[in-house]
Amino acid sequence: MKNCLKFAALIAAIPLFFALSLVGWRVDYFQIEDENGRLAFATPVANGNRFTTRYIHSVEKTPVEDEYRISGGEIWMWEERARSTNAGLPFAKPAKGRFIDTGDWLIYQGGRNSVKEYYYRVGNHRFGLNQVNLDPYGLSDFYRIFKGERLRISVSVRNLIFAKHYVSARLISGHRSTQPIMHD
Repeated sequence: MKNCLKFAALIAAIPLFFALSLVGWRVDYFQIEDENGRLAFATPVANGNRFTTRYIHSVEKTPVEDEYRISGGEIWMWEERARSTNAGLPFAKPAKGRFIDTGDWLIYQGGRNSVKEYYYRVGNHRFGLNQVNLDPYGLSDFYRIFKGERLRISVSVRNLIFAKHYVSARLISGHRSTQPIMHD
């Protein structure tokens, strides 16, 4: 009987132990702020979550895609895809990475570069045609939503209970793209 009471007390305490673990549970928190410091997008993300920026190079007039992964409270520059290597785009394999030429894309992977934040300059319908794919939220035409702005993209580590999901009305009512400005 005494063992049954101890077992029942242990089972009853499991939700309490779980709730207490949430207080210390840390997650990567990804966010985008507009140039005035207003939050445009924020969400807790899983280790390895990715997002991709797409734009037309201002001089080369060819598409460029930059894929990033979020891990350990940092944004990792995972891969860059370009159609040509002129006009200041990379032309050599990264020291700690690899180069792949598919015929359509020049792909630069690795390099082991990471940051906690960076600034992303958004163009307009004439220059840049910037798009951002936020997995799993989809592709958005940032060149229409944040025309000509400089966005701050960052990641931090937060307690899960304080890491709220937020999408600004500007982004929700903004332009969702069904078709990328270039092919994959």
